[in-house]
Amino acid sequence: MSEPLLKAIIQLFAIVAKEDKVTDQERDQIEAFLFDHLNKNAVAHYLKLFDTYSDSIIIDENIDIEEEQKRIQAICAQINEELTQKQKVVIILELMGIILADGYISEREEELVASIGSAFNVSEEEIELIKIFVVGKELKDFSSESILIVDGNKRTDPPFKHLYREGLNGFISILHLEKADTYFIKYQGNSDLYLNGVPLKSGKKSVLAIGSTLRAEKTAPIYYGDVISKFIKKGSEKRISFEAKHISYKFKGGKLGLRNINIAEESGRLVGLMGASGAGKSTLLNVLNGNDSPTEGQVLINGIDIHQQANAVKGVIGFVPQDDLLIEELTVHQNLFYAAKLCFDQLSKAEIEELVIKTLNNLGLRDIKDLKVGSPLDKTISGGQRKRLNIGLELLREPSILFVDEPTSGLSSRDSENIMDLLKELSLKGKLIFVVIHQPSSDIFKMFDKLVILDTGGYQIYYGNPVEAVVYFKEIINLINSDQGECHECGNVNPEQIFNIIETKVINEYGNFTNERKILPEQWNQFFNEKTKPAKVKPAAEAPVSTLNIPSRLKQLQLFAVRDLLSKLSNKQYLIINLLEAPVLAFILAYIVRYYNTYHSEDPTYFFSKNLNIPAYLFMSVIVALFMGLTVSAEEIIRDQKILKREAFLHLSRGSYISSKIVILFTLSAIQTFTFALIGNLILEIDGMLFTHWLILFSTSCLANVMGLNISSAFNSAVTIYIMIPILLIPQLVLSGVVVKFDKLNPDLSSTGEVPLVGDLMASRWAFEAAMVTQFKDNEYEEMFYPYEKVMAEADYKKIYYIPTLETKMEYNLNNFKNDDPVVRENIAENLALLRSEIEKELKIVGNDKFDKFDLLTIEKFDSTAYRELYPFFQKLRAFYIARYNKADQAKDKLIVNLTKTEQERKDFEAFKDRYQNETIAEIVKNQNEPHRIIEAHGELVQKIFPIYKDPEPKHLLDYRAQFYVPKKHFLGATFDTLRFNLGVIWAMSLLLIVTLYFNIPRKIINGLESAARKARR
Repeated sequence: MSEPLLKAIIQLFAIVAKEDKVTDQERDQIEAFLFDHLNKNAVAHYLKLFDTYSDSIIIDENIDIEEEQKRIQAICAQINEELTQKQKVVIILELMGIILADGYISEREEELVASIGSAFNVSEEEIELIKIFVVGKELKDFSSESILIVDGNKRTDPPFKHLYREGLNGFISILHLEKADTYFIKYQGNSDLYLNGVPLKSGKKSVLAIGSTLRAEKTAPIYYGDVISKFIKKGSEKRISFEAKHISYKFKGGKLGLRNINIAEESGRLVGLMGASGAGKSTLLNVLNGNDSPTEGQVLINGIDIHQQANAVKGVIGFVPQDDLLIEELTVHQNLFYAAKLCFDQLSKAEIEELVIKTLNNLGLRDIKDLKVGSPLDKTISGGQRKRLNIGLELLREPSILFVDEPTSGLSSRDSENIMDLLKELSLKGKLIFVVIHQPSSDIFKMFDKLVILDTGGYQIYYGNPVEAVVYFKEIINLINSDQGECHECGNVNPEQIFNIIETKVINEYGNFTNERKILPEQWNQFFNEKTKPAKVKPAAEAPVSTLNIPSRLKQLQLFAVRDLLSKLSNKQYLIINLLEAPVLAFILAYIVRYYNTYHSEDPTYFFSKNLNIPAYLFMSVIVALFMGLTVSAEEIIRDQKILKREAFLHLSRGSYISSKIVILFTLSAIQTFTFALIGNLILEIDGMLFTHWLILFSTSCLANVMGLNISSAFNSAVTIYIMIPILLIPQLVLSGVVVKFDKLNPDLSSTGEVPLVGDLMASRWAFEAAMVTQFKDNEYEEMFYPYEKVMAEADYKKIYYIPTLETKMEYNLNNFKNDDPVVRENIAENLALLRSEIEKELKIVGNDKFDKFDLLTIEKFDSTAYRELYPFFQKLRAFYIARYNKADQAKDKLIVNLTKTEQERKDFEAFKDRYQNETIAEIVKNQNEPHRIIEAHGELVQKIFPIYKDPEPKHLLDYRAQFYVPKKHFLGATFDTLRFNLGVIWAMSLLLIVTLYFNIPRKIINGLESAARKARR
């Protein structure tokens, strides 16, 4: 208190006391006030100052009332600048005491008090209550709902609030002024009553501070919580009972984290959980709130086991972990608004807004509502404001039981007190609040109604009143003044004293502390079990009521999506990087691969048809799409882990959350891949393929999005996730069929005549094949000639490679059919089976009627005559394909002639071809550089050349497998264009990954592997 302020208060006292005459009683009252606030040396000085002020005041009939009123108003204005409302109420109480010190209050004195009260914003009702409290000496004088009487009589329907304490002599009256939230105490009786260890004289009025304790001989202590619980406005709040019975918890590694913990509480209490580091405070909190299931024991809310019947207590429990649960890119208001929308579907937007503003006002955050929350490293709001906002996210839905993990961690003492004041206020409104607290100040420590202390190893060693805890541990080790829980002079409690006692070390013979504790956790637990009765609470009869009204899954999807979108839009760096990444990469890649010959050409002009790097561009485009899709999604779920942990208490739809992520990421991928395809195709002059290339890249990027969400859900560390990205991408590079050809893979992986299964698992294989095949056969130029070229390529293969190979097999058998060598006989048998199989297939293609009903049994006669009969068959077959080739070739030539009748048309045709057809792509998809044009595998001949013209030959209904770059695929009896089929496979992969994501399968696999590893170590 500053000197000018104290002088102003003394002046006020002098004016009131001098209104009639300053009596000895009034002077004694003022002296007592000064002794309560000053040291002994200063009391005499200010008492003399009071005498000087009172002597200077002249009271007679000629006094100017208005002038005196102005003087009082000026003094009050000075006091208003420095005192809180609670302190001003104390001044009014002291003034009332001074006035009534002589046992009489004049009309003028009443006017003065009313005037001062008005200046202090103290209502007439509160002044009247103070008057009743100060004047009252008998029970009949205290007939008010704002006064609590504590005595040793059991009463029925008293005219005041009542608290029974057996053996108490006289009675204690406690006044509660609701607006100032202040409690005053007065004792009338002859017992030795102690307030916080200081004797409370009969008739003396004192402030009942937070955490106060009243003790008297042969009477149970009266705690601050007992008092304020009588003044809680119950309203519609229903009683909640909470019991933790014989709770034990074993970690996955087998170590016990909690041992036989028992707690019994009811609504309207603030319970602290304390203990040394590693004692199990947070573990206990997570078991009590339902996050973790106990190994033994039960947690009951109104008699309902929260681990067995979680749905029955849905919305009743709230949890505020130590870490922030805020969406850092959103504003304070937006964080609360979307939290409220997810809790109260029945409220309109205006009602939600009203609720949010009310919560902001209650939290003292109204002024910063439009500020972005920011991260702890990039602060926009203070640490205390972040903590209050975290609590506010839970307060919106008003859970009956709130669990808070270290709310004061990392905060200043002022912010810590503000947070705890808020939690205490909530408990006073009927909530049951459990708080893990570490190194609290005296004021914070005394706010708790109950305290649970754990020792290393999860042992419960105390459960009771916080201030009494100091006495409890002192008494066990027989300390001097063990009955004193707090300082008599200042009223402070030192919580650290408790842990100093608990963890006292043994001193060796040299007088040095050792690492050995004097009293082990097991011994403290034994003391606790011996000295403390089991905690009990009467279970509430009614089932707990939740205020939640969760939106439908579709509406949740909308809310999640809008919230996520706003978060991303507010993050400028995120937007800029993700929107510019694709076009920048497209520009760099396309510029690098835009090849044209400047040394051996008379006209060094770029032509799409001559660019050797177009296949590399298409391949790298697929890899870029995978990379962008993975990086943009890899942190999505892990970044939300803390928010998901809080929202788990709301039992929201995981499907809606995942769908919202997919909608946002797919939209972003659509934009990224479109800008990539647009820029790349423009630079490389790839005409007519923009939509097709975009669709391929978009599909690939979407698959990568879902892959990223899966790994984001599976791992706990962002570092681990980004290590996983190259692990996922490198196989996509190597097993795409581009870097290493499929038939050049390790023999354990490769397969002849078709893409190996390991390749079919790679999205890059399906995307790149779709891009190459479509770019070759679906461009505007090739579309005209592809049907003719397909027939010509098939005929070329048959007459040049296929038929000669069959003839070779036939000649081998003919030349060696009399050879008895086992190896030769085996070769003859294999050739025989192959000839029969291949000829049978050919007859299905060309028709048996063209070969005079050729009899397949001919080749089974196994003699020279029979084999010679095959010669005319092969000649006719060759003639058949030559005729097919010539017919198609003539049709193609005719089409070209019609398109190039004039010189200008010929030039335009060549330009048209250069514009749409790339020679390198044509060479790759035709596989013309393959040295083995036809091979034998698994008893059949496999065509290696011209895969782009080869139709699938399925072996069964589900056979989809084929060579790389084939134009069509077979599945379920139908034939599909390669583009459609490959995109279908990519989307089927995406759907499968969405299912694994929904059921959190990757996370379960990781947990299973970790569990197996722990068992193996043991």
